[in-house]
Amino acid sequence: MKRLKPTLSLFQVTFLGIGTMVGAGIYVLVGKIAGTSGELSIWAFVAASLIVSFSAYSHGFLAKHIPSSAGAAEYVHQAFNQPWLALAVGLGVLLTGIVSAATLANGFYGYFSELVVLPGWLVITTLIASLCYIASRPINTSANVAVAITLVELAGLGIVIAFSEGGQSSFQLALPRWSAENFQFVMAGAFIAFYAYVGFEDIVNLAEEVEHPDKTMLPAIMIALAVTTFLYIMTAWVALASLPIDQLAKTDAPFSAMLAHAPILAKAISVIGLIAIVNGALVQILMGSRMLFGLSRRGQLPAFFSAVSKAKIPINSTIFVSLVVWLFAIALPLLTLAKLTSGIMLCVFIFVNVSAATIALKRHEMRPCAIAITGTIASLLLIGSAIAG
Repeated sequence: MKRLKPTLSLFQVTFLGIGTMVGAGIYVLVGKIAGTSGELSIWAFVAASLIVSFSAYSHGFLAKHIPSSAGAAEYVHQAFNQPWLALAVGLGVLLTGIVSAATLANGFYGYFSELVVLPGWLVITTLIASLCYIASRPINTSANVAVAITLVELAGLGIVIAFSEGGQSSFQLALPRWSAENFQFVMAGAFIAFYAYVGFEDIVNLAEEVEHPDKTMLPAIMIALAVTTFLYIMTAWVALASLPIDQLAKTDAPFSAMLAHAPILAKAISVIGLIAIVNGALVQILMGSRMLFGLSRRGQLPAFFSAVSKAKIPINSTIFVSLVVWLFAIALPLLTLAKLTSGIMLCVFIFVNVSAATIALKRHEMRPCAIAITGTIASLLLIGSAIAG
């Protein structure tokens, strides 16, 4: 069986997770969440993080015991031994990665247009072609690029939190007044905010390329989630304090608008926003290609997708995923892509949590089983609230 080379460290994997989540959402969607949840946007992020945390633990638990590039598909297969179900889940994860990367490509154009006005199709095509090239390089090269970009992303969030007009006020997080209407506003925003947490599940597809995955994967995922949640809550608070909600909701480059009083910083954050989005899209392409490779290696997809380069990179899968990302990015608007990603990923999380509960029971590990069951219920709740809304 073709194998990938294990070279990634705990530090690299953790920063890949942080970088993907930060690049995947907050730079692009904070305004859209404000338009949905209004002054309750902070609580939308809190609700999304709580719902995600159970599924994050389940992913880490499974990656620890089953390090496979097929990720969720392999977990479902080992839990239920139903190849068709494993294939369906794998394709769901693959589609999520593709749609997510396409979402980011749209967000990239929003920030790019703050600096230079060019046709959208040209900007998106150039971006995805560049990402395809980077993803085709040895995994350590791609990972180190992603880690470096993550540091830039974090610096960008620091600038927004410290220097936007909202960053000058004292932080107060009051509990919202309970009502069915407020709950619906929070959950509707949480459904979109959920997209901002897409990313931690991607790194389980790199588990074969991680040194000592049994000791690395679970801590890396949980650390990445904790850091990201703190940053999101702080950023949402600053956004609400900086701009009127209707203005936040309309902009495709919210951080630039929040720093409009400081033109140099506004331009700088546009550049950082571009870099952050590149990082998120890069890891999505890495994840999608590994999922495609893993399914092909198991004989569930054509052998064409299991071809590897001399650098042990699934080259055909990488090119194919990049091409489909380009098609989605050209065809669909940003908010539609984000909602589609959230819906598919929540369905996948349900299967992953049920698989984790099943495998934990077989191993007589009750705590992971209880967490996985809670994650299943939480994911169902978020899907139900989105349908009801």
